[in-house]
Amino acid sequence: MPAYHCAMTLKQSNPHLKSAATRKAALRVSAQTSSAVEGIRAPFAKGESTAAPASTEAFIAHWKRRVAATAR
Repeated sequence: MPAYHCAMTLKQSNPHLKSAATRKAALRVSAQTSSAVEGIRAPFAKGESTAAPASTEAFIAHWKRRVAATAR
């Protein structure tokens, strides 16, 4: 194996990912900016706070309801 390959994971090598709080904040910013590009701003409107879904099934059900409500 070449010397430049190491057994470090991205999480270990990237200083921005080492802290759980920093990771969570960065993930939110990433989702917020990506959503803005796609035109999906409602979940990130100022003053809005959405709790994380309790399960995968709840997440899927939420998005099925959103799709049904905004069918094009």
